[in-house]
Amino acid sequence: MQDYIHKRSIRNLFIAIAISLCGCAPFSTQASAGPAVPLLLSDGDICDREEVCFQAAALPKERLGKGLNKEQVLSLKLERLQRLMARFPATVWAKRAGLLSGTLLIDRNPTAAIQFLRTAQQDFPILDDYIRLWIGEALLNLGDPKQAAEMFASIPQTVPDSNLLTKAAHRAGEAWYQASNCSEAMAWFAKAVDGNDKESRPSQALLRRGTCQLRGNNIPESRDTLMQLWVRFPYSQEAKEAEALLASNLGGVPWVIQPGERLARAQAYLGQSFHAEAIEELRKFLAADPQSPRRADAKLKLGIAQVRLKQYDHARETFRALVKESGPESHEGSVWLARTYLRQGQGDKLLELAATIQTTSLSSEQKGQIVLFAGMWLEDQGRFDDAIIRYRQAAKVGEPASQRAEARWRVGWVYYRMARYREAGDELRQLADMHDSDFEPQALYWMGRAAELSQQPQAQDVYLQLCQRYVYTYYCQLARERINIPSIEFPASESTQAVVSVNGGVSVNGGLTRSVSPRAEIEQHSAYRRAIEFKTLGLDSDAARELAGLTDRYNRDPDALMALATMLSEVGVYHHALRLARARFRDKLERIGGIVDPSLWKAAYPTGLLPAIKGQGASRVDPYLVAAIIREESQYDRHAVSRVGAIGLMQVMPGTANNVAQRLGLPAVGRDDLFDQEINIQIGVRYVEQLLDQFAGNVVLTIASYNAGPIIVGSWVAAHPGRSQDEFIELIPYQETRQYVKRVLRSYREYIRLDKAS
Repeated sequence: MQDYIHKRSIRNLFIAIAISLCGCAPFSTQASAGPAVPLLLSDGDICDREEVCFQAAALPKERLGKGLNKEQVLSLKLERLQRLMARFPATVWAKRAGLLSGTLLIDRNPTAAIQFLRTAQQDFPILDDYIRLWIGEALLNLGDPKQAAEMFASIPQTVPDSNLLTKAAHRAGEAWYQASNCSEAMAWFAKAVDGNDKESRPSQALLRRGTCQLRGNNIPESRDTLMQLWVRFPYSQEAKEAEALLASNLGGVPWVIQPGERLARAQAYLGQSFHAEAIEELRKFLAADPQSPRRADAKLKLGIAQVRLKQYDHARETFRALVKESGPESHEGSVWLARTYLRQGQGDKLLELAATIQTTSLSSEQKGQIVLFAGMWLEDQGRFDDAIIRYRQAAKVGEPASQRAEARWRVGWVYYRMARYREAGDELRQLADMHDSDFEPQALYWMGRAAELSQQPQAQDVYLQLCQRYVYTYYCQLARERINIPSIEFPASESTQAVVSVNGGVSVNGGLTRSVSPRAEIEQHSAYRRAIEFKTLGLDSDAARELAGLTDRYNRDPDALMALATMLSEVGVYHHALRLARARFRDKLERIGGIVDPSLWKAAYPTGLLPAIKGQGASRVDPYLVAAIIREESQYDRHAVSRVGAIGLMQVMPGTANNVAQRLGLPAVGRDDLFDQEINIQIGVRYVEQLLDQFAGNVVLTIASYNAGPIIVGSWVAAHPGRSQDEFIELIPYQETRQYVKRVLRSYREYIRLDKAS
């Protein structure tokens, strides 16, 4: 009888929800009145266990394709959650379905959301702070800001160590603001800003403070607050509102923008890769203050922003004007001018600049870089002997040691290009003997290639030496394609699983002893238990928030960090897992090898997005290639923004995204849309498919084009006909693209290796 009542109450609640959302009941009364039967999903699959049914509801496969929009996916989730609660009442999965339904309905039906969430408070006490936050949001949507504020304010009282304290303070401030209680609002906003994290929303806090000051007729203070917002957060919607208020001449006083405020605003734009907007502000600053001591700094920033937007003609003129001045910005401008000349192929200008640097006060590093640029241009023109002279000059006087190593590498590489293989081998041997970790692997590989081409017997020994020292590098991968090199097996670490007794404890963090394995210790933390629950619910961002704090806690404990990286990956927090693995274990995973827990490889090479990648239906695109691109582009961070403005998991440029969307017949894609995981993957995968088609399935050219664009890559192909793949990659003139191709190929091959090993 109790189950029947529970089913009826759930059904009545969902009927109300369905009517409010679409004006119709989800199914007929008869459909749910009979005996429980397996649930039939829309794709024809059947779920007959509560866990399977919950996964089908929380993470429906249909969300990965193009067939349903977001609202349709939401409706599908709610429908399946309803059916699960009706079929499996009083189970933990029904309780989870109720909690998830509550979160999904906060904006769409806050009354129903609150009912679900109030019940969930009893079922999930470990999530009390989050549930209070969600109830507060629903109360705000119901138009009850005072009750909402009280709910937000209860979080630090009931869960003092909550990871939501900053967010709760911000939302309490917003609720009190909506309740027209400025004094309470300002107090809570101040607490939020003091929290100093990304959830403090300082732009909104400043706007609310400025508006409250206006309400209190504190015009000067309001103007200062709004101006601070306009300068520090120019890319925010709140800054646009602040600008409208300031432009209304508050208190009858005209709004006058000081030049220094323009410069600070430009710097804020640059920090978020809004280069076009930064350029506009920098130009206004330079026009407004001809005598400013910061003009040189502004010119340098202007030129670099123009380079980022590939406005090379404008950048060249900016840097030419800058180098006529004196000071550190002028010196740095000389290097950027040389780089611009090289990019535009203006070799005569570059050589003229290089001829003047010895009499200047440029640093050794700056002089060496310009000499290297001159050598690169001479090499591109086939003037190999002249290029070698330049490179030897940089190898002799350049700073730091890495610059001298690069110059030595280029000497050896030019000899290789000239087919003077013995001289190439001699130069590269000297470089390898320097044991510069950045250049030693490629020096050894090309020593081997030179030995092969000059029919010297030591080629195989060099390749073996390379893979013994740098087993997981791109160059060892190339060597394995040339000869049969036995795999090096490293013993597996047992540190993340072994249990250490209390009496025989090992030293951890400078003297403490551990009585359990690192993994077991982490599992005892409430943050980890909350994260697991959130991951089960499909609330990945909340899981990430809970787990991120554990990294700081175990900062000095390698065994625990190894376990934590693995555990982060297991619950789908791929970005944090990968970032931790690379920060602490990169040499062991990507270069020299070493003892690591076998499960750490899954953290270092995430596969959790493969279903989403495969769901795009691009049959000609290897999902592992896309996974490798995501790994190197964003480290699986869907919020990533590059210095040139590429966005999201696959670092898609907004212009490229719209071109791809138009070709596919999809709606226009805005900048903010690219932060959405599904949209970003959809556009990125289809762009990779387009490039593969354009280059007849050539993976190397596709990867290079993904970074530099297909037109320029086509010109490189035309410039170097007949070159082998490894030679072509080394001949890519853009350093960023050259290194990018190597990184993606290395990751791609590692994904394939790990797949075969598993």
